[in-house]
Amino acid sequence: MELLNFILDLVFWGIVSWFVFTWLVSRYLESRQIGQVVRDLDHEQLIPLTVEVDQDQYFCYNSITKAFVCQGYNLKEIVERFRQLYPDKSAAIYDGDETAVRILKSQLKELGENFSSV
Repeated sequence: MELLNFILDLVFWGIVSWFVFTWLVSRYLESRQIGQVVRDLDHEQLIPLTVEVDQDQYFCYNSITKAFVCQGYNLKEIVERFRQLYPDKSAAIYDGDETAVRILKSQLKELGENFSSV
């Protein structure tokens, strides 16, 4: 009976340790990602975008400076134009028209591409 309790304790603490370890690793990776975003913003390598819609076209503005960045009829066109204007920078859709943000994010999923710029 003592051997069974020892094995059960060992399994229990092994599972607890695994969950604690994975939680710590995920928190570490999350903090690194947040740190990278902050560094990119500080070094002006990342442009957070605010999206507005006028008729069928999306207009993207720098969320910080409010300056116009680019426009397009869909995400693919926005990415192409952004890369032409800012080849050494990246962008992230930060806020704006809720419907537009949702549509552009769904287009990203549909394209199945990993856009490094937007």
